[in-house]
Amino acid sequence: MAKAAPSAFVLHLRDELADIGFVQIERFFGGWAYLVADRRFAVSIKDRLYFRVDQPLREALAAAGCQPFTYDKGGKTVTVHRFYEAPPDCLDDRDALVHWAERALAAQDE
Repeated sequence: MAKAAPSAFVLHLRDELADIGFVQIERFFGGWAYLVADRRFAVSIKDRLYFRVDQPLREALAAAGCQPFTYDKGGKTVTVHRFYEAPPDCLDDRDALVHWAERALAAQDE
């Protein structure tokens, strides 16, 4: 069985994030994880980007109107507060994307 290939969205993000270091991508459940030096700092699922957060980054992203990752399981919505969606404007602004990604990479484990 052939492995799923990354989408154009995933490859574009990997290339845009090159300023923070060599970005590896790997399968992550139904999406893709982004890693620098084996540290996962973001995931994309269904072409939506989510940053791995600690409390300060969670607060900053929430203040920017971003929501945590959610999925449905058994008729219930599960909220994953460890990952918050990237601000939509950063997907079109490389400097903003790199800014948020650097913050995610620096986020402390909780």
